[in-house]
Amino acid sequence: MFAFETYQGALSLFGQLGYVGQNNCIFYATNAVPTSALMFGAVGGAVYGARSAANNRNWAGYLLNVNEMGFGIIPLESTKAFGVKLEDLALRFDEFFYIPYQQLMSVTIKKYSIGSSIKRLIIEVANAPKFDLLVQVKQKKLPYHEGCFKTFCDFYGN
Repeated sequence: MFAFETYQGALSLFGQLGYVGQNNCIFYATNAVPTSALMFGAVGGAVYGARSAANNRNWAGYLLNVNEMGFGIIPLESTKAFGVKLEDLALRFDEFFYIPYQQLMSVTIKKYSIGSSIKRLIIEVANAPKFDLLVQVKQKKLPYHEGCFKTFCDFYGN
């Protein structure tokens, strides 16, 4: 069992950071690698990874809590060298940040590819690099994820 496997566990983590609202929509996302970077294989992926690292966005994943205060985001770091599994992710409380609605420029949700159960989530913030994330609609190991992400999509549009 890992710390954010249940909704109550995830809510408790955000509670430790003082970021719990009345309506908490908690879900998991990973960084998106643009297809333009993938066209150049390992070199393109490495360049994209270097750019992400420069923007402090080179994490294995993120746990997001969207509520009436804005977007609270806990970066997740992989504890394994290869492959990313939810149970192998370490929470980086020291890197937690939030985006208040006043700084939010736009939120876009798109299908990642035809017939895919993955959505691309783009969060544009004033005076900061945008977040380009992937969200798998269903996460078997996170029973709350699908319902929360559906609520998020219903609010921000599919």
